[in-house]
Amino acid sequence: MKLKIEKLVSDGFGLAHAPDGRVIFIKKTSPGDVVNAEIYKKQKDFAFAKVEKIISPSCDRILPKCQYFEPCGGCDYQMLSSQNQLKYKNEIVAEILHRAKVDAKPEKIIAGSNQELGYRNSIRFIFEIDDKNHIHLGRHNYLDERKFVIVDKCLLASEKVNEIAQAIRDTINESDGEKSSFWQLKIRQGFATNEIMVEIITSTENLPVKKELIDELKKFPEIKSIYQTIASGKSLKHLQRRLLFGSSLIHEKIGGFIFQISPESFFQTNSLGVKTLYDKIKEFADIKFGDEVVDLFCGTGSIGIYLSTLAKKVVGVEIVPEAIRDARDNARLNKISNCEFIIRDSTKWIKQNINKKIDKIIVDPPRAGLSKDLIFDLCLLNFDLIVYVSCNPATFARDLKIFESRGVVATNIQPIDMFPQTHHIEIVSKLTKIK
Repeated sequence: MKLKIEKLVSDGFGLAHAPDGRVIFIKKTSPGDVVNAEIYKKQKDFAFAKVEKIISPSCDRILPKCQYFEPCGGCDYQMLSSQNQLKYKNEIVAEILHRAKVDAKPEKIIAGSNQELGYRNSIRFIFEIDDKNHIHLGRHNYLDERKFVIVDKCLLASEKVNEIAQAIRDTINESDGEKSSFWQLKIRQGFATNEIMVEIITSTENLPVKKELIDELKKFPEIKSIYQTIASGKSLKHLQRRLLFGSSLIHEKIGGFIFQISPESFFQTNSLGVKTLYDKIKEFADIKFGDEVVDLFCGTGSIGIYLSTLAKKVVGVEIVPEAIRDARDNARLNKISNCEFIIRDSTKWIKQNINKKIDKIIVDPPRAGLSKDLIFDLCLLNFDLIVYVSCNPATFARDLKIFESRGVVATNIQPIDMFPQTHHIEIVSKLTKIK
């Protein structure tokens, strides 16, 4: 089927119309591309297709820097320059908000940092075993996450992280023994501290060539922590971790603050861009001396700690106990005494404090966004402003409409490109009550 790509939409898809009028979504395409495409999944009014051949490339299309770009699911936009990635992400956010009938207009998107590659502080590879009993590093196929693309490296990770991954692969392959227990490899890096954590994930307790792996990894002075993580039945739900070498933690710095990172910690993936994000949150929050701040979905406490210098008190609320443990440790690490971190569901905490005056509220929910109940309760609170941090423009726009229906509107919306080469977009917004 011959199609012309009209525009980019959410989740990395290009949009085209088939001759019968159906909408066709195609990844790895640029507006203006004319392609031969094959439909692989049909719905009633639309379909998903893959490119078989580019008949006429868009004038925006450039040569991807990564040799694995076409099949790999790690990147969406390497065929676009950084300037065009920003332009199209701008258009995507504006269209999502327009379709949701949100009154506020977004500001022009800004880059999190000037580094387009090598910015990820966390990367995961899949171990793939061939019929000759050789281990390879794999990444997910962009069409089917159950299939994998064999890679030598990932350009979103640093050169040092790729070097470590290759050393692990080569050390395993020096043995002729059984390798089936090797499942995944996760490497985390503190960019400001130059500390690295290696997590070798196995499907059983068996870790072949354990001594050889530890000895090889000790050659890298950056590696401060080596774990074996046992994922029985190849499930990430119930993990058992064994520290094989070094410290249980690594660290990262944001501005003047230092944060510890454990294997369970959620931390913003782009260390180089997180200061841009947090500075925008700080700008919108406009914290005055003596303000009380509540940070919902606070994770490991990094936003609350970053905002703590002027606030009278910061209360972080998070349902994950391990995250709260890290948040409390991070407050102690930074000698901050005005932050309190509470293990509780954010919706329940707000209901229990519905009559309390809260000066500034920060919400940074998962991709699913906020529940209606939580939005309704937030709108009942006596607050000065809310800063909504979102990693999903679609649920963000949905939630803004619900806020608007309850008299709370966005006065500022700032998209930030924290993840170059991918479709992901971060948004920071300031919300206030209509007077």
